[in-house]
Amino acid sequence: MRPAEINVPNSIQSIVMVDRSLQQRQTLGIIEGVLSGEGINEDRDGVMALFSSLQNNLRSSPRYEVKLASEKLKANSILGSFPDPLDWREVNNLTRKYGVDALLAVELFDTNFIVTNGKRKKTRKVKNADGKEIEEEFTEFFAEGVGSARIGIRLYYPEERAIIDQDVYTQNRTWEATGTSIRDAVASLVQKSQATKYLGSAIGGTYAGKIAPMPVYLSRSYYAKPKKNVYMSKGARQAEVNQWEEAISSWKMGINNSSDGKLMGRMAYNIALGYEVIGDLYAAQEWAGKAYVDYGEKKGQAYAAQLRNRVINEEILDEQMSLPEPKAKESEEATTGKPKVKLKIN
Repeated sequence: MRPAEINVPNSIQSIVMVDRSLQQRQTLGIIEGVLSGEGINEDRDGVMALFSSLQNNLRSSPRYEVKLASEKLKANSILGSFPDPLDWREVNNLTRKYGVDALLAVELFDTNFIVTNGKRKKTRKVKNADGKEIEEEFTEFFAEGVGSARIGIRLYYPEERAIIDQDVYTQNRTWEATGTSIRDAVASLVQKSQATKYLGSAIGGTYAGKIAPMPVYLSRSYYAKPKKNVYMSKGARQAEVNQWEEAISSWKMGINNSSDGKLMGRMAYNIALGYEVIGDLYAAQEWAGKAYVDYGEKKGQAYAAQLRNRVINEEILDEQMSLPEPKAKESEEATTGKPKVKLKIN
């Protein structure tokens, strides 16, 4: 897994998400409605797309339990800026209501979608009357939509009365459609509502990786040739059927029974990969170093560096994924269930 970008206290094991951009969306919606005939529902759907993406991405990480609040909170703020933080009494009320440790609020949500159109000369291959393929020039009509989102998120931790994170995230994307006329091209272009959902969803995925360790998919390749070497080929076949410990043994025997430096370097590299697969990163790092230093396998140098980074990340992950320590009991009564007897001597 990839560590989270920030260290969230381990005592935060559950989060409730709440939309606090209502006042701002209503104001923006009035302006946008006058200018473009669009309502505020598009941004509301964008916030929900963000929450859905965040929740779905966090499901792939064992770090948090996530809930969605039914409340829609208003915030008085200057357009385009964060409102004042929520009152801690309100934060406490919401976290207690949903039985969670922290509150994540979307407090700024601003999107734009600009459409332009035009035409351009292009060429295409066609067959003439004689059946020969020729190039002809034609006019292509196009429409381009440029979407942008600016979303502000705060993460409140009521136990310590601390705002763990506060940041504004931006996301941009360009869509294009073509047609036989400007009208056709514009009709085929993505709608603003769809673009807003896409941008919100993208930021939700980004934020999930900021606060939670996320799965990461690594691609590795190993040497299977020369097949005439029985140790190399046997180890490769064992690796194909996921017998990595046996493959490591075969490649080690191959090194002990070979005087070919290039071949020995490849088998040492394979051994490093095998150890990584079975989870022994320190042994993997050692063998990647041997492949480069002892046998001159150039890939071993970069691989050893990658493994060093993995070792560092694993240490960070262990810290981020550790469970909170049990809170100290305030009294013997809380610990034993028996009342504590106090004696007063006169």
